Amino acid sequence: MKEFGAGDFEDLCRSDAVSAQLGSIEDKRKAALRMFWLSLVGGIVLGVGAWYVLSISGWDTAAVVVALVMIFGGLVTGMLALGAVSKELKVPVLEALATQGAMEYLPSGFAPPLYPEAKKALFGSWLSSETFSDLFHGKDEEGHGYAVYEGHLRRGSGKNSHTVFLGQVYALQRARHSEAVTVIVPDRGIFNFFKPARGMARVKVESDPEFEKRFEVYSTHEVEAKQLLFDSMLRRRLLDLRVGGAVFVYVGPEGALVAASGKDRFEPGSMFRSKSGEERVRLMFDDFCASMGVLKGLKQALG
Repeated sequence: MKEFGAGDFEDLCRSDAVSAQLGSIEDKRKAALRMFWLSLVGGIVLGVGAWYVLSISGWDTAAVVVALVMIFGGLVTGMLALGAVSKELKVPVLEALATQGAMEYLPSGFAPPLYPEAKKALFGSWLSSETFSDLFHGKDEEGHGYAVYEGHLRRGSGKNSHTVFLGQVYALQRARHSEAVTVIVPDRGIFNFFKPARGMARVKVESDPEFEKRFEVYSTHEVEAKQLLFDSMLRRRLLDLRVGGAVFVYVGPEGALVAASGKDRFEPGSMFRSKSGEERVRLMFDDFCASMGVLKGLKQALG
């Protein structure tokens, strides 16, 4: 897995696909921002006008609904314009970064690696929405795959909808060791008697009080789970990730998945604010390097 440095950032900015966007991104952003405000103001004007006409005709409920729809439509139209400019820069940058790292980048529409195997044990069966984006994937010298991508999982609908997970997912293909499955989830307090899956039992890590306080471990094979967590480097890496939010870990016969809550990464920054093209590329470059660093550390401990 390649180490990235200052020279790689300079090469990235000089690449044909990226340099073509750098000189024009600010002009495109300003044009899209004007479109945003025109669309929003237009939606408000039309919405207010529709509300007035319908309300004086006695259609009070319809007046409110139509007004809100028009205002929302103006907002969405403006946001789509800004999003299009963001994507014009984002995709070439991330594709170039993946190429530099001997990986492939897919913005969306992919099958999330190892997620189907880990989903039920980590997040349960009652998810109402699963969205995945920004997949980077490659293979090591032994042909084992590795990947990082973003996930957004939700449960419920309407006012009862809430986010179960939002952050980065790290997936590692491993040489088959056994049939054991080990799951590590955030501490659940008094509800720790609920097992993530049939055949699992709670495993305590009494030698590490800090880890025991922050996580709960379940496994189909207690001895192998303890052997896995005997590695203090792995425990430390998971505790470091835990500082940023909830962390979920699945270790199966042929793969390991670590889902770490965090901010939305791999983005060129808000299009409402003026930034140079290089600054926006730097944001994505730093996010990519940080994620690759986490992936490399997890691969050393789990791969």
